[in-house]
Amino acid sequence: MASNKDLQISTILKDLAKIKTAKDKKEYLIKNESRQLKTFLKGSFDKSLEFNLPAGAPPYEPNTESEAGFGSVSAEFRFFAKGYEGDALKPAVREGKFIKVLESVSPEEAELIVMMKDKKLVGKYKGVTKKLVSDAFPTLISQ
Repeated sequence: MASNKDLQISTILKDLAKIKTAKDKKEYLIKNESRQLKTFLKGSFDKSLEFNLPAGAPPYEPNTESEAGFGSVSAEFRFFAKGYEGDALKPAVREGKFIKVLESVSPEEAELIVMMKDKKLVGKYKGVTKKLVSDAFPTLISQ
């Protein structure tokens, strides 16, 4: 499995939405498999993975100069998911780290990160569903 620190989730999801059949969408996901992509998809669709962050977007300043994608910040999610390193952080510290993540990536990636955290990705991109992700990566999402 590849690792891609330059990964733009928004690019993959836009390309995926243009693909017509579920079979081709599944193949596209498998072809683009990376730790970062799987982290994003698990965060978006796995209800057993909860985040220690308030719902909605925090007050942050979108970084219109950044072209960085989720791949550049995916390792930081160990501080935000329940049951990991971030559990020991005070909420204000954890939320401050999350704001820094959002301010370090492109505005489009920041919006997707908030949607992932809140499990609100369904409907944003045509055909990008929990079923598709489960078909492409059968062990990724807890049922």
